[in-house]
Amino acid sequence: MNSRILSIGVFMVLMLSSLLAGRQGYFGAKEAITADLNQALMRTLEERQDNIVAQDSIRAYEQLREASDGPVWLAIADRRLCRHLKDERLRGKTFLSFEVIDAAHPKKAQPADALCSDTLIINNRATGTTLAVKSYARLSAIGVFRMSDQRLSFLLAFAAFLWAIGFRFVARRRQTAEEEPQRYGGLSYSAEERCFYDARRAPVHLTPMQHRFLLMLWQAPSHSVSKEELCAALWPKKEDANDTLYTLVRRLKLILETCSELQIVAHRGRNYSLEIKAEADCQDNVRKMSAAFLTER
Repeated sequence: MNSRILSIGVFMVLMLSSLLAGRQGYFGAKEAITADLNQALMRTLEERQDNIVAQDSIRAYEQLREASDGPVWLAIADRRLCRHLKDERLRGKTFLSFEVIDAAHPKKAQPADALCSDTLIINNRATGTTLAVKSYARLSAIGVFRMSDQRLSFLLAFAAFLWAIGFRFVARRRQTAEEEPQRYGGLSYSAEERCFYDARRAPVHLTPMQHRFLLMLWQAPSHSVSKEELCAALWPKKEDANDTLYTLVRRLKLILETCSELQIVAHRGRNYSLEIKAEADCQDNVRKMSAAFLTER
C-alpha cells in the first residue's frame, strides 16, 4: 500500500475518533447535567413538599398569562434548588420554572439556551391548581462543551497532528534524499534533472540511446543487465541488434573513460555490467588466476 495513502488514512481515523470522543463527552455532560437537575429538584420538593412554588408566584404567573396574548415564561431563582446541585458550576445558572396545567392556554416553549430536568406534576392544595414544574440550567452548547470531559478527544486530535507533522518531516527527508545525486565510480546521476555528471559536476553529454543504456546499467541491481534485456528495451522491433549494441557499447566506453572511473564489462557475451576500473581489474585478475590454476591441474 502507498505510504502516503496509509498515512492519510491513519490521520483520518485519529481525527474521526477525536470527533466521536468529543461528541460522546458532550452528550455525556448533557446527561450528567440533566441528572443533577433531576435530583436537585426532587430533593427540593421533599423539603418543601407541595409548596415548592409560592402562591404569590402562581398568582403573578396567572395575571401575566391573562394579560399576554402568548405563552408566559417565568423563572424563579431558588436557593434550596441551587444548594442541592452536586456540580457547583451550575449553581449560578439554575432556576425553577412552572406552568399551570389547563386547556385555556398553550404551553410555553423551552428556551434554546437551557437544559431542563424531567417534569414534576404537583397538585397545589392551597390554590387547587395543578403545576408542571421543571428546573432549568441556562447553558449554551459552548457552555455544555466547556463542562464536558474532552481530554480523550484532545489527546486523539493532538496525536493526529503529531502524526501529520511526523509524516511531513519523513516525506521531506525522503524527497531530499531522492533529489540528491547518486554517485558511483566518479559519476553521479540526478533523477530530477535526468542527467549524468562527472566528478567536477560537469554534465556528461550523451546521445538519447547512450543515456538509456547507461541508465539501465546504473539503476539495475549490481549494475548488471543481460544482453537480451538491453536489446529488447533499446531496439524492440529489431530482430538482431547485437552489432548495434556492440557499436553503442564501444562508443560509450570511450566517453566513460574520459569522465569517470567506470568501465563497461562484457561477461561472456551474455550480460554487461558497469564496474569501477580498479574493482574490474581485480576481478579480471582473479578470473585469470582461476583459469590458469584449472589449466595446470
